[in-house]
Amino acid sequence: MNRRENLRLALEGKPHEWIPVSFFYHLRPEQQQGESCTQFHADFFRETGEDFLKIMHDGLTAPCTLCPSSLEELKEYRPGKWKNPYVAMYLERAQRINEALKGEADTYCNVFSPFTLLRRIGDQKLLSYIQEDVQGIRDVLCRMAEDIGWMAEQMVRDAGCMGIFLAFQGAESNFLAQGQYEALAEESDRVVLNASNGVSPWNILHFCGWNQVKNRLEVWREYPGCAVNWDTHVEEMTLAKGRTFFGMRSVFGGFSNQKNGILYRGTKQEVESEAERIVGEYETVWGNTDGLLLGADCSFLPDFQPERFRWVTDWSRRSREGKE
Repeated sequence: MNRRENLRLALEGKPHEWIPVSFFYHLRPEQQQGESCTQFHADFFRETGEDFLKIMHDGLTAPCTLCPSSLEELKEYRPGKWKNPYVAMYLERAQRINEALKGEADTYCNVFSPFTLLRRIGDQKLLSYIQEDVQGIRDVLCRMAEDIGWMAEQMVRDAGCMGIFLAFQGAESNFLAQGQYEALAEESDRVVLNASNGVSPWNILHFCGWNQVKNRLEVWREYPGCAVNWDTHVEEMTLAKGRTFFGMRSVFGGFSNQKNGILYRGTKQEVESEAERIVGEYETVWGNTDGLLLGADCSFLPDFQPERFRWVTDWSRRSREGKE
């Protein structure tokens, strides 16, 4: 069985030969544009030996301005699709990376939800705009969703990605009031979800624990996608438990991406032992590794040594051989 066949079986929750592995880390400034960005992704995939590659968003902005002088300026934004510079730049990045890999890798494009991107104007500014005109913010999010959803479709149809790695933020327990996220963002989220799932059955949903605060995961529990990735350490929800919580979909993750985590600081033996622990915990509950993919809670910082990722991919291949 080849790498692509094995990955699809795992995403479908079916028996597969080895546990697919993929990790990501943020690009340095000099790696975020042009040929250096393309070369970084290709080199990273080959160096780590992982089972699929996520095309990183680093160096890009958003469909709308992230420095609005007022809410009225933000509300002037209208969808542009291919005419929007953000959309055009990201599509070009994905196309160049896939062309450089020449079919060597399955790739995912990291697409952020409209609310996740709009937060980049600053939480306090966003909260003040919500208080000023909640419907106006909802409208802006839905317009952003038109551009982002269209972009997601083109990432698969034209740029050559296998699917979308769709990232969500905003449901932290200490951010918005109960029910406020759904009222603000669910409509725009659904536009992007529908567009993504309309072109690929392999999309992965990422529920980000970026600020080390628990999310109200029930907000996203029914969002449609092939597989789910969340911060197992922040949420205190193992992969095995998460598979039940998210309706028996495939689950992806297990390792901490924090600097005090084993993958950052451990020896090779300790990293392999952690991989064995994560898989063993899952197998104890389910009796097999169906529906399991190994990765991390989120992306790693640029100071991380990517050869450490290789320790996990090599371990996964060896564990397969040990069962044959």
